[in-house]
Amino acid sequence: MQHPVSTTTPVTIVGGFLGSGKTSLLNHILTRTHGKRVAVLVNDFGAINVDAKLIVSVEGETVSMMNGCVCCTIRDDLLIEVERLLSSENPPEHIVIETSGVSKPVSVAETFINPSVQSFVDVRIIVVLDAMLGFDVEAEYHAVAMDHIRIADLVVINKTDLVTPQQLSDLKQKVESIAGLSRIWETSFGDVPLDLIFDDLTNRAMAGVQSAHAGEHEHEHQHHDNEFKTWSYCSEASWSFNALQRAVESLPRDIYRAKGTVRLDLETGDYGILQVTGKRAWLKLTEPESPETVSVSTELVFIGKPGTNTNESIEMIFTQALEDARSQGSEGYVVKDLRAFNVVFA
Repeated sequence: MQHPVSTTTPVTIVGGFLGSGKTSLLNHILTRTHGKRVAVLVNDFGAINVDAKLIVSVEGETVSMMNGCVCCTIRDDLLIEVERLLSSENPPEHIVIETSGVSKPVSVAETFINPSVQSFVDVRIIVVLDAMLGFDVEAEYHAVAMDHIRIADLVVINKTDLVTPQQLSDLKQKVESIAGLSRIWETSFGDVPLDLIFDDLTNRAMAGVQSAHAGEHEHEHQHHDNEFKTWSYCSEASWSFNALQRAVESLPRDIYRAKGTVRLDLETGDYGILQVTGKRAWLKLTEPESPETVSVSTELVFIGKPGTNTNESIEMIFTQALEDARSQGSEGYVVKDLRAFNVVFA
């Protein structure tokens, strides 16, 4: 039986100090062929440099693109704008919001704590960092730029072509010390693979699970010049929040995304829909379709950089998490950081 992997709309907040490369990243989203209905909300549409040949129509401050994207300025209150998009006749599959270069992304993310939209969106934060500004501790806005990355799920170190390999290595270490478990992507010209932005693991999850059942070890995903690889994990074990938290927090840094269903040890029979983006994970509880429904198995897919992970290494992480949680007896789920692991009671 196939179960829905998500019933919410992903919202990606793109932050970063002035000149970090946010607009370049947005241009990639607006101009690439990805077949998704994406709404891109910006503060200043005039800064977006879109090829006129790709524009289908212009209505006020809203521009429709050939690839299905809609780009518009934030006219009024951000929350009102998002609610308008979600209630439209053809709502977007993904919403991307650009923050002001001088504002903190967390202030925008807090907008979505509002109960009117909290159960309809999944928020993740990408912060773009200018490699030159991040490395130069004497620069005027160095501290401000580095402060932006504290709450990022994914830190994009941009303009890496302007620093030496040693400078980049030193900067990565500093980012890791400030941003905790955030994942890091290095690039130039704001070129970020759409896999790190869009919520598109559903088909890949099914393929990964089928490969695992067939006894295949690794499911290679040939795209983006082999920048990514996928792995899968399947289990009939029942998971406590404690055990699942341990497993998620033990995932290597070079795993950027994870998604799928989780069999839980709840008396209600609810199963979980797990999503991991960067350092942040959330588990949405979902009622079984009927009292007779057979318990859902745990079927997860992971995406990350090739070379270090295998299906076996991921299985070891999850097996160890189960054993460690069981050895603690009745110790329950410990809330350490709401941004790191969220349980959503839908």
